[in-house]
This record gives sequence, C-alpha cells and structure tokens, in this order.
Amino acid sequence: MKKRIKDKKIEILAPTLISKPGDTPKYSWAQIHTDKLWAYVRQLSASEHYAAMQVQAKEEMLFVVNWRSDISNSNVIKYRDKFYNIKRVDTFEGYKQDIQIYADAGTNKDPSI
Repeated sequence: MKKRIKDKKIEILAPTLISKPGDTPKYSWAQIHTDKLWAYVRQLSASEHYAAMQVQAKEEMLFVVNWRSDISNSNVIKYRDKFYNIKRVDTFEGYKQDIQIYADAGTNKDPSI
C-alpha cells in the first residue's frame, strides 16, 4: 500500500444512549477514541465516483487512519466541523496497518435516525 501522510485531525463518533432508563431513548454522538486522530484526507475524483458507482453529486471523501478494530458503518466522521457518513471501511486484506474509510457528506447530525 502506498504510504500517505496523515496530517489532518478527525474525530470518529458513535451514537451513544444518553437518556435515563424508562425515558424516551435519546442519543448523542461520542468519540470512540480519547483524542482527535491523525488522518490522510482526500476528496475523491469524478472517475473514482463513477468507479464506485456512487452518485456524483455527493461530496465523497477518503480518510486513512492507523488500524483500529472499532470503526464501523454506524459511525460518523467529524472533519472541519462537518459530518461524514461512513459508507465503507476497507481494512486492506486484513493487515493491521492502515484503514481506508470511504464516507460522504451527511446532513443528518441526529444519531437517533
């Protein structure tokens, strides 16, 4: 795999239940790590949009972080005060090095939906 410089800070967030037992369930976003993560960040090109069979009108991003076992499609990424919905997590054939995360710009900041 090509070495990429991880020079941007991101947050990976997971929906977390914050309501008391018996109340209507309420969720909030919480970091799955203690501090911001260093990441390589790149906006995908039109040819990559087409190759991935995605709608080209959406802003799609590639985030590359050091290997972690706790990232899934239910998480979101916060980068420069914008939320990105994780669409695919590529662990590169199971090697525990880098993880490529494909995400698109999301308008939904509500973790309960």
